[in-house]
Amino acid sequence: GARVYVTKRSVKRKEDVRGVIVHPPSDLHSLIPGAYFVILCLPMTPETDGLIGEYELALMHEKTILVNVGRAELVQEQPLYDSLKNRRIGAAAMDVWYSYPFSSNEMSKTRPSTAPFWELDNVVMVPHIGGAYGVPALERKRIENLAVLIRAAYEGTEVPWRIDLNLGY
Repeated sequence: GARVYVTKRSVKRKEDVRGVIVHPPSDLHSLIPGAYFVILCLPMTPETDGLIGEYELALMHEKTILVNVGRAELVQEQPLYDSLKNRRIGAAAMDVWYSYPFSSNEMSKTRPSTAPFWELDNVVMVPHIGGAYGVPALERKRIENLAVLIRAAYEGTEVPWRIDLNLGY
């Protein structure tokens, strides 16, 4: 089995939540060296911008796989590229791009990043389509959730899953 460790912004000290050890963000550097997978599921905020940089990448071992399903800018682009190119980490799977086209005319001309990740054989990079896109049951659930949001807004009731602007997400 796998041991799962989590960091969470609102946790002040290590705690066990149903068998998962949840750590405060200050423990991140002590957790990285033992991780075979570092999975980022974070929003982009001033606190998370560039969270993983040269120092954090150097803490990872050569078999570590970095998975980013949050926002590209959570990981500093050039240090990540250098770590992957030089095989200091094992691989990266990114459901994020560093650059997005501003219009449909720019789609074929816009590369996903300034660094040529697409030349590396240890990278998978897609533009936010890894979330079971095209899986009928999940597509149906997305539509159902959208309907809940629209109904709440229309009826003037509490909208679920509200964004907290003070937190940035």
